[in-house]
Amino acid sequence: MDPTTVLIDINEGRFRVSAGRMQIGSWPIEKISAERTSIYRFDLNIDGDRFDFTPEDPSAFSDAVGAVVDLTEPVGRFGLKARIERAASG
Repeated sequence: MDPTTVLIDINEGRFRVSAGRMQIGSWPIEKISAERTSIYRFDLNIDGDRFDFTPEDPSAFSDAVGAVVDLTEPVGRFGLKARIERAASG
């Protein structure tokens, strides 16, 4: 059974996950891959296991974990692709 609420601590090159008093795991940040799937949600790949995650502060989480946005979609996610193309052309 997956916990629905967890605490994530990203510090000293480690990605630590706990639920209440239970420590779920700790991984080197290099083992974590995060892709932003919406403004608020992320697809996490933690050492081969995939999870959907919705942080309280998506911007801070994205910065801390180094999340990526897939810009290969024709329209791009969140209009980001179009904004990047406009900025690059002007």
